[in-house]
Amino acid sequence: MPRLRPVRLLLLCLPVLARAGVSYEFSVEAVDPSLAPVPVNAPVGKPVPREYFVDHGEVRVGGAGSSLGLLFKDRTMFVIDARQRTVHVLKSATTADFTARYANAVKQLDAAAAAAAPQDRAEAQRKADDMRAIERRLTEAAPRDFRVTVRFETVDGHDCRIWEERENGVKRLEFCVAPLASVAGGAEIWSGLQTLSRFREGAQFAFGVDLGVAPWWPDIASLGGIPLIIRVFDVDSLTTQIELHSIKTGVPVEQRFALPEDFSVQDGPEFASWYLP
Repeated sequence: MPRLRPVRLLLLCLPVLARAGVSYEFSVEAVDPSLAPVPVNAPVGKPVPREYFVDHGEVRVGGAGSSLGLLFKDRTMFVIDARQRTVHVLKSATTADFTARYANAVKQLDAAAAAAAPQDRAEAQRKADDMRAIERRLTEAAPRDFRVTVRFETVDGHDCRIWEERENGVKRLEFCVAPLASVAGGAEIWSGLQTLSRFREGAQFAFGVDLGVAPWWPDIASLGGIPLIIRVFDVDSLTTQIELHSIKTGVPVEQRFALPEDFSVQDGPEFASWYLP
């Protein structure tokens, strides 16, 4: 029997390190469901939680018992449907794909208008202008004003400070922000939020609100921490409260980020809005 070299013997004695990351719960409470714009059927006063797992910038939404899991990595979104035992692979769900699609459509319509016969040119140009207006409306970020307040709250033992977000002078959101360093696993969560921001509807997955289609949401970085509470307002009335809590570090995540081997894998559809939880 050949003798093991010292280096190989040392490697065999090392423990096998399981992949570990950060988990947290994301709870949505519809305070006034008649006004709440979130896609959650939540009874008043009863938050509906979702589990999140983050590791090295990859994000998994939905725990082991979820009928629908979402996995975001490598600029691809995987929709894991436990009931249908399928995995949908969405390779065109990023913001860059979304904006490029409309920009290309405008370019093609402009070219068609330029090549059209004189009697058809006006109608062809109208179609190009209509598509350009749609592109501008869907891709331009709304002007937002973030203001820090003197109000503080506590979530799971973490102190956070209230920031208010206004659009056209009207308060739309409140963020209760904890300093990044004060939250165990905060840097990992922050990395996950950046991953989600690359996807269409990314702010819905990350915060339960619409922050536009920018690859990183305007002014979010200036808050300087992790939003543990997000409140949505409509005409000064609180409609929805979202809370990030139950943060745990060192959570085994290997199985969370692996696709089920016995599920069928399908491509598409191109856009993911109908998968929103």
